[in-house]
Amino acid sequence: MDFALTEEQEFFKKIITDTVDHLIVPKAREIDEKEEFPWELWREFTGLGYLGLRYPEEIGGMNADPVTAMIFYEQMARGSVGFAQSVIMNALMGTYFIYRFGTEEMKKRCLYPAIRGEKIATMCFTEDQSGSDLAATRTRAEKDGNEWVINGTKMWITNGPIADMATVLATTDIAKGVKGLNFFLVEKGTP
Repeated sequence: MDFALTEEQEFFKKIITDTVDHLIVPKAREIDEKEEFPWELWREFTGLGYLGLRYPEEIGGMNADPVTAMIFYEQMARGSVGFAQSVIMNALMGTYFIYRFGTEEMKKRCLYPAIRGEKIATMCFTEDQSGSDLAATRTRAEKDGNEWVINGTKMWITNGPIADMATVLATTDIAKGVKGLNFFLVEKGTP
């Protein structure tokens, strides 16, 4: 098996390395010292189209293979771990469940704007008693008429304070164990 990067991957690595060196590295210390989200950098960076890296071209993505995506993540983290976490959360984890399971309406309202950098996404899985053991999720969701009511507490939410939407993991049927876990798209401002 050949582990060398393809010509296209080498080219992408050079482009993203140059981009990170030019846009992110000079601002990395300031980002860490200010301890506030770098909105100007976000707008500048997201205008380059990388948030759709792993998604199909027909929805605004780049259809990158997994190795190319890893090159991107590695270079982003080299520039600024904090900024990289926000970008990666939005570009992959915070939007994946909408892409995979969301309705077309959800995608139009949330996924496509997130790929363009117009909205910021996150996911809410971790809880104080369960950590990364998703089967131990205590957050509950109960049907109330045509709506779901979610009760519980999540923690360690990358992009939490700035997110426009969150994929929230909650139990809908405790008797079913892990099969009773479901994802809910919760948009900012939802009561």
